[in-house]
Amino acid sequence: MKEEKKILILEDDIIVGIDLQEVLIANGYTTSLVHNYEQALAEAKIFKPQLAICDINLGKGLTGIDFVKDVYINLPKLEIIYVTAFSNKQMMEEVATTNSLNYIVKPWNEEQIKVSVKMAFNYIEKKYSNEDLLKGLSLTEYKIIDLIAKQKKSKEIGALLFISDKTVRNHRYNIIKKLNLPNDNNSLLKWALTHMKESNY
Repeated sequence: MKEEKKILILEDDIIVGIDLQEVLIANGYTTSLVHNYEQALAEAKIFKPQLAICDINLGKGLTGIDFVKDVYINLPKLEIIYVTAFSNKQMMEEVATTNSLNYIVKPWNEEQIKVSVKMAFNYIEKKYSNEDLLKGLSLTEYKIIDLIAKQKKSKEIGALLFISDKTVRNHRYNIIKKLNLPNDNNSLLKWALTHMKESNY
């Protein structure tokens, strides 16, 4: 059974929030709509979404950016798409500190939302599958692939980990098998360069 794709919508304008929710439900997503910071924090704990679409400007008081900073305490893997009617340099700098996936300026259209959300879930699925693959590695194998991503040669890896070149080569072979890669060193290097920077394992 495929995992439910859950999206928390934080939008203080009720009509805009309902419009957004209708678009997402019509495209097969499970949603929960809230209208302020406090509701969003409470709902995130119960609903456990993979993605949140947040209006930055929530009227008076705390903002969507405040919500994102605080929700990461309980849901560090939550991904964010911001929606706002206006932006300025200070706001954009603050948005950048929260590592959001995307930023949409109102008035949005249905296609923008569909494409942004689809791209977000493609990213989420890729990230989770990489984490699952990495969890299959031993600690030494993980250290080796991390060093390969830093473009260290087998001899350098051996010296750093106090193991022989032959042992490093054996570990490389085992990593290639576990990751289902073609049996050559370039495939492992390419995989490490592409995936290790994204991983928080």
